[in-house]
Amino acid sequence: MEKGVSANRVIVSVLTVLVLVPLAFLTVNSVLMTADIPEPSTEATVFGPDMPWVHLAAAAAVAVLLAVFRGQLARLPEKRLLTVGMTLVFVAGLVWVFTMRVETGADQYFVLEGAKNFLQGDYQAFREGGYFYAYPHQLGLALYFQPFLLAAGQNAWLWIQAANVLWLLLGFYCLQRITALLFGKREVTNAAVILMLLCFEILLYVVFVYGNVPAFGLGLLAVLLQVKYFKSRNTLSAVLSVAAAAGGVLLRNNNLVWLVAMLLFYLMDCVFERKKRSILFAVLLIGANIAAGGTVDLYYSAVTGIPVNGGVPKIAWAAMGLQEGPRAPGWYNAYIRTVYEDADFSGAEAALAAGESIKGSLANFAEHPGYAVRFFYEKVSSTWNNPDFQSFWISQAQDYSNIEHNRLSNSIYYGKASLLLKGFMDIYQSLVYLGSALFFLLRFKKIGREQLLPGIIFLGTFLFHLFWETKAQYAATCFPLLIPYAAYGWLELSGRVREHFARKWGTGRRFPKAPPGTRRRHKKAPAGEADAIFRLIYQL
Repeated sequence: MEKGVSANRVIVSVLTVLVLVPLAFLTVNSVLMTADIPEPSTEATVFGPDMPWVHLAAAAAVAVLLAVFRGQLARLPEKRLLTVGMTLVFVAGLVWVFTMRVETGADQYFVLEGAKNFLQGDYQAFREGGYFYAYPHQLGLALYFQPFLLAAGQNAWLWIQAANVLWLLLGFYCLQRITALLFGKREVTNAAVILMLLCFEILLYVVFVYGNVPAFGLGLLAVLLQVKYFKSRNTLSAVLSVAAAAGGVLLRNNNLVWLVAMLLFYLMDCVFERKKRSILFAVLLIGANIAAGGTVDLYYSAVTGIPVNGGVPKIAWAAMGLQEGPRAPGWYNAYIRTVYEDADFSGAEAALAAGESIKGSLANFAEHPGYAVRFFYEKVSSTWNNPDFQSFWISQAQDYSNIEHNRLSNSIYYGKASLLLKGFMDIYQSLVYLGSALFFLLRFKKIGREQLLPGIIFLGTFLFHLFWETKAQYAATCFPLLIPYAAYGWLELSGRVREHFARKWGTGRRFPKAPPGTRRRHKKAPAGEADAIFRLIYQL
């Protein structure tokens, strides 16, 4: 048993370091520089210097406020705060959807139009040169769109956006429950809820008629149910978790990273906890994902009478991820389409060409290491250091919306409110990265294996898009997974600051333990406490 525990600790420590490394880089990078897409029509990322002193001042303010008001945060009723938070998100989301009326464009349009044509008996998208012929991985999303098209017709896009609000609420609820189950501290859970309410970038995504938000909700539901299984060993939780994970992948292929992370934790549970059932659920997770995709393909093949094509080979996305482009290094540059067309829609020929492209890119990186550093630095920065994660662009880039016809929204997207909101998002992003890094650093020896699950999904997403084609929108639904860590990290730092202050300027005694259900009930801060804490942080 000791060997098993020791091995578990080693694995947890290694995984913790692996998560901490990109977090540390993103923290420093977000303080020193920022990325933006100033011209929506080009989607090109522009890099610029940030204002480090503003971020450091904000970090000091957060530490001071949490040190002073930690007790009040611990006394807030969790359920009431969650209910208020979800109500605010629900109202704000629906108001945004029905006020902005942002119509579809690009892939959103092609998937929705393809699903509409399918229902009308037009199967051109499934034939050579058609959208689904080249991108069959979008068929799961097309199937999801079909009920909306049947119910709302031409207005389906609007009701898909309204449904996004419900998926966002599901994600909000699941993230709160995940935080409570993993950490079991009311002040951490409450702080996470407050941080979620301030995560405006994910709220702006409700007008995105794509799989991002539904997959976000299903992915977090899958994680929540898996954590419940680890805590209670309830078989139903594990089975439902598998179903939710498979559904998330159907709607957004990027959720495969979530599925692989869950698979890893089932395997570790089997090895370190001797739970043989976890192997069964790992196999079920793989099988359900394959079966779900296969079932969708069979459905469309049966109805259209046209076998679903293999489409653009996946290796083409990896090749594109190692190329330059007009948007940013490693971003979409139309290579996947052109290489497929140049190969006369032969997947095998396109795969060979993509393989050669990858070899050429790697050889170029090896020959010019300075260029390689610049390439990957800009690729990572454009993906993870854009504070709004393209949440402005997804609306600004569309051909039609009510944004310019509404005074408030016009200000939010183009005017003074835009500057304020983007400035806030910039600071918020840095605080989340820094708080998360603090959690993994300050609690390094105390982190439990299951507590790493959201972090491993983040790590997997980071590594995946380091080599695969990338965009900031791909990180948008992964970034909120860091919120529980950020909440805990800032509370951990503020707690240490407060106790240091108590020993140095107070009675020298630690604060007494709080009754069950709260963390600590602190006495009212003495006069001058905030100034003393600020001086201490400045010294650190």
